[in-house]
Amino acid sequence: MSSGNLRDAFRAFTTSCALITTDGPQGPNVMAAEWTFNVSYNPFLILVAIDPGNRTHDMILEAKEFGVNLVSEEQIAAMGFAGHYSKTDTDKLSSEAFTTYPATRIRAPLVRGALLNAECRLVAHYPMGDHTAFLGEVLEFSVDPEKAPVVLHHGSHRLGERIAREPGVLVAVTPMRARAGSRVVLTGELTGPDRAGQTAEVTLRDPGGNATASAKAVTDGEGSLRVELEVPPAALAGRHVAEVRFGERKGVAYLDVLP
Repeated sequence: MSSGNLRDAFRAFTTSCALITTDGPQGPNVMAAEWTFNVSYNPFLILVAIDPGNRTHDMILEAKEFGVNLVSEEQIAAMGFAGHYSKTDTDKLSSEAFTTYPATRIRAPLVRGALLNAECRLVAHYPMGDHTAFLGEVLEFSVDPEKAPVVLHHGSHRLGERIAREPGVLVAVTPMRARAGSRVVLTGELTGPDRAGQTAEVTLRDPGGNATASAKAVTDGEGSLRVELEVPPAALAGRHVAEVRFGERKGVAYLDVLP
């Protein structure tokens, strides 16, 4: 092997990225997969390469299906969020960064706002070095011609122009369904410049908008934060809102409190 910088070699390729969606006993999940390709016209086949260490790997093997959602320009922040965290400890689809809708032929949800949404049935999988290639037959798909694609080449581009992540707040709550009296974890990140060492106000609100729990959290050097909250023992069943605020910037995730 050459003595060149491997990171530079990997980033020299120009690829697209997809949000891969799955569902299973632990609930739905999303991950960002840069190595996603169409490999056949008839039948319509899509191949996605996934590290066996990712939870999505096992979820595809268990469910024998997956969703492919090609990232559009508006989904740059969501793409980064899906790639930074694992289903092992974060219910990423609880975040407002993702709006999902039911598929028609598979159990996994699909993500609104994508350039392409495809429902895939697993037809084969192959070990390929340190990844596994999953081959899916497209059962249903839709394309939004109004969406612009994202090209990855030493960062995200509009077919050559770098796309900067807009300043904002992304947050998820884990688990996304919990009972009163249990504890949940809020995982989030502040995007944009000056994101390290920033203090966030964290608030849990009931379905009526009333604050029921609160805490403070400080972002690390990458702008990420993690804080644990208790769902009040007397919490009402229904959809609660977990809110993380940095001054005027705010991110929310949704927690369903079970009866």
